[in-house]
Amino acid sequence: MHPIELDPKLGPVVFLGGINAMPMMYALELRKKGIEVLYFVDCPESDTLSRPENHFQDIRYPYPNWIVEWVLPTQIVLPLFPRCFAYFTKQRIFKKTKKPPQAIFLNGFFCSLAPYFMQGVPKIFLPGGSDLDSWADVERADNLGESFSNRSIFKYIPKIISKKIIKKIVKRQFFGASKCSKVVYFPKGFNEAGDKVLSRLEDENVEVLGRYDVSFEPLKYERRGVVNENNNMVIFSGVRFIFKTFPDGNMEYSKGNNIIIEGLAQYYQRNKNIEVHFVEKGEDVSEAKKMCTELGLTDVVIWHKEMKFTELLRLYQKADVCFDQVGKHWIGAIGIYALWLGKPLISNDERAINNGLWDAEAPILSAKTALQIKEQLIRLESLELRRSISQRSMDFSEARLGPQKVLKTIFNGIS
Repeated sequence: MHPIELDPKLGPVVFLGGINAMPMMYALELRKKGIEVLYFVDCPESDTLSRPENHFQDIRYPYPNWIVEWVLPTQIVLPLFPRCFAYFTKQRIFKKTKKPPQAIFLNGFFCSLAPYFMQGVPKIFLPGGSDLDSWADVERADNLGESFSNRSIFKYIPKIISKKIIKKIVKRQFFGASKCSKVVYFPKGFNEAGDKVLSRLEDENVEVLGRYDVSFEPLKYERRGVVNENNNMVIFSGVRFIFKTFPDGNMEYSKGNNIIIEGLAQYYQRNKNIEVHFVEKGEDVSEAKKMCTELGLTDVVIWHKEMKFTELLRLYQKADVCFDQVGKHWIGAIGIYALWLGKPLISNDERAINNGLWDAEAPILSAKTALQIKEQLIRLESLELRRSISQRSMDFSEARLGPQKVLKTIFNGIS
């Protein structure tokens, strides 16, 4: 391990790229420690998932000086013209600060710019997921070209050309990652494709660090604990619907929504007094709605349009029970937020257990089949059990799942 030295008297730590607004959690923690931060927002206001003001209630738009709005038509243009955008990026940084950055976090396709600007500044690749395990996987570039050639800007280009462009992007994304001093990704064993990319980066002398955390800043004004006044069982699943279509070509991103629906249908045969809330996001929403109709759940399922996270919190607050993925993926922010809020969480936590992040005694209600989902819901009919799991969930998330540990691994000078 070679931590980066940080000094509050020196220049800022810069954040480029903000998929799902995830990098903001580290930016806020650094600011708490007295470190100057410069955070770039590259997505339009319509991107409710990645704009930080839609997650963090203390961030308002127009932004304060330390947050810079630089909207790109799409991040995919970055690896197509990396030298050009590296120059523009450097210019943008020095428009806002006269002091050289102490470190630069790169998220999404900003990673591809790493070889071309500020050579003496340590760069940390902070992928959100597919920007590493799909778009930096040179071994599977042909597969990605096949699955993604009819999406985004590529659907306007002849397929034979778009596949070549995608392959070039993958090559440049990996090259950018190889020129970073560190990459911070999910723990090894979570994603086979990601593990292969990490191994290749280690061969290039890139230091690989594991992260499994979220920021609880978006939740700090929220009520925590179980709901006592519901006359029915209110169930909320904010999980993106990905279980049949995989545009990035990685089937390990299956959320198992089909299994959730099947499990709910089985439980509905026992208890008609339920209310289910789903959010219309992901590739397979139409397929999920079809399943709900076929399995007789239409009358109890309420569908919500995709919304800002601050609005999504209302669904958490109503819920007696929450779901995260039960497929091949891992528990993400949607589930960890439920734990912190004290909502009993049904999910498949097999990867976390197998990788030693926690043991089977953790307060997650493990399930990866429809029958297991039904059985867990039957257990949760007990208000006393829900209260017990709620308190354990709150204690567990606070002790294990915050962002401080990762920053202390990356940097010296973080107390």
